[in-house]
Amino acid sequence: MNRKNIAIALIAAVASLGAVASNAAENGNNYPEVASQGQPLTRAAVLADLAQARANGLIPQGDADYPVYVASGAAKTRAEVKTELAQARSEGLLAQNDVDYPVVASQGPSVSRADVKQELARARAAGQLDEFQGS
Repeated sequence: MNRKNIAIALIAAVASLGAVASNAAENGNNYPEVASQGQPLTRAAVLADLAQARANGLIPQGDADYPVYVASGAAKTRAEVKTELAQARSEGLLAQNDVDYPVVASQGPSVSRADVKQELARARAAGQLDEFQGS
């Protein structure tokens, strides 16, 4: 029985190799075309690009420089940051604890429960509510 299983496996392997070989022959055994990148750079052009990258601080000098930090714009002064913080506090945009997270900016003045009940009573009296609206 064991010899029979080995023979079946061997025949299946040989048959699959034939299928792969025919597929490769149809494709001409070539890799996909690589997009043309124009003229290759000269050694001088590569060295000039390297010098420019070093001058811009884009080439790390060791593990301490990784990842390369690229400045995103002018830095803010301490006074500007403090002003922005005070403004965010006054607008209620800072979380006081984990319960407040995420902070949602207020949507305007809130209405009290009593005001909502009065508005509902007025709408009922004016017949502006359907039978199933409001409770």
